[in-house]
Amino acid sequence: MAMNTTNAAVPQRIRQVLSPSLAHLYGLIPLAVIAALIALAPTDPHDFWWHLRIGQIVAESGVPRTNMFAWTVPTDQPFVYAAWLGDWLFYQTYLLAGLQGPVLARNLLGTLAFALLLIDAWRRSGSWRLAGLAVFLAGAMTINNLTTRPQNWAWAPFMAYVIILGAYAARQAGWRALLALPPLMVFWVNAHGSFVLGLALLALYCIGEGLRTLLRQPDAPDLQRLGALGATAVATLAAIVINPAGIQISAYVGSLLTNPPVQGLVNEWQPPTTRTLAGQVFFLATLALIAALALGRRRLNLTDTLLLCAFLWLAWSGARHVVWFGMLAMPMLAQCLARPTARPVPQRSDPFAGVVALALVAGVVALQPPFKPLLALPAPYRDLFADVPGAPLLYSADTPVGAAAYLRDHPGGRLFNDMAYGSYLIWALPEPRVFVDTRVELYPLALWEDYLALSEARNYTMLIERYDIDRALLSRFRQAPLVAALASDPDWVVEYEDRFSIVYRRER
Repeated sequence: MAMNTTNAAVPQRIRQVLSPSLAHLYGLIPLAVIAALIALAPTDPHDFWWHLRIGQIVAESGVPRTNMFAWTVPTDQPFVYAAWLGDWLFYQTYLLAGLQGPVLARNLLGTLAFALLLIDAWRRSGSWRLAGLAVFLAGAMTINNLTTRPQNWAWAPFMAYVIILGAYAARQAGWRALLALPPLMVFWVNAHGSFVLGLALLALYCIGEGLRTLLRQPDAPDLQRLGALGATAVATLAAIVINPAGIQISAYVGSLLTNPPVQGLVNEWQPPTTRTLAGQVFFLATLALIAALALGRRRLNLTDTLLLCAFLWLAWSGARHVVWFGMLAMPMLAQCLARPTARPVPQRSDPFAGVVALALVAGVVALQPPFKPLLALPAPYRDLFADVPGAPLLYSADTPVGAAAYLRDHPGGRLFNDMAYGSYLIWALPEPRVFVDTRVELYPLALWEDYLALSEARNYTMLIERYDIDRALLSRFRQAPLVAALASDPDWVVEYEDRFSIVYRRER
């Protein structure tokens, strides 16, 4: 009786995963380090909390389409909640595991994305050492982008597109692999605005592979494979209309690229600099990539070169895009450094490697929300976190938990608030009415200019009168000039204060 070789191979692959070789450790150790860094990263108050509130609203009454929370713009002013599915998923994790749930989801999604990056780098290079280097460099570029927010749901879809398209172009996968891309786009377009990167990847592959065919380059696709790629691009483009905003979702994402407050005031939309660790790694990795392209033993083809140039340009335009460049480009760096004849070869399992792999897994698991508070972590690290009920060592100490609780018990007034605090108030207060929050594109540039002037105590008395402000929730650090000004102003008294925030009330 003939054996089904396909079915017989499945247990063998499982055994290989459960019994890694020493070579696999070169990839597993960097992956565990990055997974640990993700788990250790605090969640800042800026972008998380209002998304969690939107997730609750989506679950209870459907996708909202207006402002709702700010008193400085009309409550019915239109606003596109492009990440509604990511918000809803975060809220579902909250229902399952409380405030630990969204952070645990962030940790798992980040680990999955870098595991896919490891696979892609190994696919390109045939070397676990170089694949581990790619994971380490890409992870270091992401170090400033590890907070919990809807972008987390886009990491794995991006890497799935990179792997599938790369494997197809390299003839390591057939046309059936492309069938996953349109349905994956349906998820991506509803989870986060970065779905346009999936379209960009497809467009660049179509252009690059088409040019390779026209130029009759080695290993260029034939017309049948090129046609399958083009059909997938058309189907994927059609898939983006399957969202509450329809085709307008593209216009919304495009508007962010020209929105003055977003482009001019938000740090992560500014070009990367060497003043941050992620920026330093980005520039060093870019220099290493240039050197590898010039001196490496393997060369990128035309399509990969187009991809690299496009995503390098994107990364140079804004620090928030560095993560995508790292995920795409570092496997290419591994390829350039690999031996010309390198081919993935079977690795002999090793008991020691298995023990080390289990220890790595145990270490990463120990850093997850249910277990992290039990660890003997140093006091300076513990001081980075707020005392959020049911969620210790997860949310940044700058989260205004105490101030929001005070405002909830003492409602009323026209509140001026720190932008990041506005996000938390949207979640924590039953009927939030904030001055601004991190939905930056919602507010006109003139309002942001007044917000900055108030925070810096420039003509603050005139602006307070203009907006009829009678309460203020301030950050002691980001709004230190206004904190000092109100402290010496006899018309204002302190209602509440803690290490990071302070609440003032105006006495008329």
